[in-house]
Amino acid sequence: MKYDKDQWLAFTCYVLNTYDPYYKEPELLGSLEQLRALLKKYDLFEGLPISDDDLQATRSYRVQLRHHIAMENDSDLVQILNEFEQRSPIQSRLQIKADRSFDYVYEQHPGREISVADRISAICAFTLGRVLVEYGRGRLKICASPPCEELYVDQSKNGLQRFCSKRCSTRFHVKKHRHSNEI
Repeated sequence: MKYDKDQWLAFTCYVLNTYDPYYKEPELLGSLEQLRALLKKYDLFEGLPISDDDLQATRSYRVQLRHHIAMENDSDLVQILNEFEQRSPIQSRLQIKADRSFDYVYEQHPGREISVADRISAICAFTLGRVLVEYGRGRLKICASPPCEELYVDQSKNGLQRFCSKRCSTRFHVKKHRHSNEI
């Protein structure tokens, strides 16, 4: 399994944002078909069997991680990421590509069966760990435009991004403008 920073970050954010209480159907991982579609979208673990246990474990992981990110307790966040990585059956290996550049490849420990949920938690824990090292804790944010609760990584130059998307930014500022005109 080849490490792709952008793809794994997008996948991790998507997994963390698969529950939105403001949608008519808030659970975006409500079935095995939805989990399969998510994995297919990011070209991960194709052909592996997915069980109801994988679906439940992925949801549980999402809830725990969102809780720890929202609490803004760094030691608890690091602890849970380390726990998920320690359970991870995947190990990294550095390799040299044909163009003499370097790349990481992630492989399963020999002789161990690995559930899809464990693979998902490994990717998410590793990716969030990289985000914390590369950008710092202050760049892992929750959107400031209620009712949105999306988690995102602020990759702006100055680290002052407050919204997960332009849509949320526009919604927030239009609401603020309308409120100021009422006064």
